[in-house]
Amino acid sequence: MCICGQWLMMNSVNKTPTTETASAQETVDLRALMRPLRRWKWVVVLIAVIASAGTYFLSSRLPKHYVSSTRVYVEVVDPAAAVESPQLSTTPTAQDMQDLASLFTAQAVTAAVDKKLALPIGSAKAGSVSVTPLEGTNSTPTSFLVVTATADSGSLAARLANTYVAEFLAARRSAQAAEATSYANATRQELGTLLNTPANAAQRQALITQESQLKTLALNPSAGAEQTNPAVVPSSPSSPKPVRNAILAGLVGLLLGVGLAFGLELLDRRLLRISDVEKMYRMPVLTVLPHTRKPVLMRDGYAAIPADFIEPMRSLRVSLELAFGDRRQRTLLVASAVPGEGKSTVVRDLALVYAEAGMSVLIIDADLRQPSIARILGVEPETKSLLWPQPGLAQVLRNEVSLAAAALPILRFGIPTRTPSVNTNGTREPPSVGGPRQGSIELLDYGERVANPVALLASAAMGSTLAAAAGRYDTIIVDSAPLLAVADTVPLLGMVDGVVLVARLGLSTRESADRLWALLERVPAGNLMGVVANGMRGTYLDGGYGSYGYGYGDQVFTAPAGAVTPEVPPAAR
Repeated sequence: MCICGQWLMMNSVNKTPTTETASAQETVDLRALMRPLRRWKWVVVLIAVIASAGTYFLSSRLPKHYVSSTRVYVEVVDPAAAVESPQLSTTPTAQDMQDLASLFTAQAVTAAVDKKLALPIGSAKAGSVSVTPLEGTNSTPTSFLVVTATADSGSLAARLANTYVAEFLAARRSAQAAEATSYANATRQELGTLLNTPANAAQRQALITQESQLKTLALNPSAGAEQTNPAVVPSSPSSPKPVRNAILAGLVGLLLGVGLAFGLELLDRRLLRISDVEKMYRMPVLTVLPHTRKPVLMRDGYAAIPADFIEPMRSLRVSLELAFGDRRQRTLLVASAVPGEGKSTVVRDLALVYAEAGMSVLIIDADLRQPSIARILGVEPETKSLLWPQPGLAQVLRNEVSLAAAALPILRFGIPTRTPSVNTNGTREPPSVGGPRQGSIELLDYGERVANPVALLASAAMGSTLAAAAGRYDTIIVDSAPLLAVADTVPLLGMVDGVVLVARLGLSTRESADRLWALLERVPAGNLMGVVANGMRGTYLDGGYGSYGYGYGDQVFTAPAGAVTPEVPPAAR
């Protein structure tokens, strides 16, 4: 059995960190870093899935665009100029390539392409063409132009690219042919003015040869460039790409989800882990109670401890006994910051484990506004009308009745009872003597709801009642009102031997813990023993509590009717 008290004592003695504890701290820090992702994992996954699915849906419905490209190798800048001065034709510079790229999409070329392909001028269905020089360096520019066509069909994109190249080359050839024809005509005119004499024979022959070459060039002009590879029909559209876009959107959604998870973790002020409780309450956790759907269990009409609570409650009892030391009589106050944290359930089950250990226990319901301990012990409301003519704590504090007459036996000598056991003289039957020690539980109920409980609970009569109870019972457990809800419990903090706080994971907040600590600091007489962490879920686990669990099945601790001694099922021992 895990004994939290021994753990606390060992840690209070040995303050020097070892290699093992340092390594464990590193593991805890790593787990702390991953906690937001573990806690909000479904939010992260949901955002990623929505982003991916939404992007795929939208992308798949966008118009498809096909891209086809081809290259043109440029030998001379202007083939028409090469007719007049062939020796000046050189490899084009980077600026020359930029100028040629702009000429590619000139209005004349574009109009010729649209006419040849019978495309509507200015329509989106005509597609688009871009021409850029192939990247090179300033010192070694390339002589290639890349012609890229985009259209709503693959065949149109390929036809556009090839047609633009063809029209561009045709325009260059036409310019060279016209220039060659013009020079040929000029040469013929010059030849006609030159007399056919022996002195002019050499010059006339040169002009005749030049005219013949220019005519040949006019018939077979050169574009000064050539298409190295024709554009082909693309097999798939270049955009949109739904799968690729969905993957990228999923990754972006994942990052956004991770950021949201850490943001939600920072905004969530609830205490969700044991380390949070220890840090905010500034005291050790005495035991951890797991979350269960039925924290208050009744077996055959009598109070029983749920299987998941048996070992944690026994561990709490042992921790308290170690803290009390040799003191046999002890008065314990169980309190919480706000309602709903489970303090009454802790009171009930702690009383059962004390009785299991053979001790006489008195439960005092000091919540005079919203009492609940009688209900969860199973003695209200069916017995209220029969047994509550004898009053409770309120009447005892007003000296209207004695403690002995007001205490109601709940579990006596291992026999669950619904009526007080009295002698013939009307007094409560004293505990048995001799033989094995028997446990018992009695309840001093609230008696009646009081408009101003602080006056009664802060009175000297309350201290006298606790002192009288300490002389009759081994353990007195006081169930109180929430500390932050009302001021009723504050006077009791200095009257008891020890105070145990209950914090419910997922309900207690950092603000309530801060306010509670500020309140407790103003009551220095209170002996704060530790915190019971209630409502532990699997998603709240952190370092040191990850393997918590015993697997006792459906076994519960209860005192069977008719038993002479309080027997416990073997599996629950």
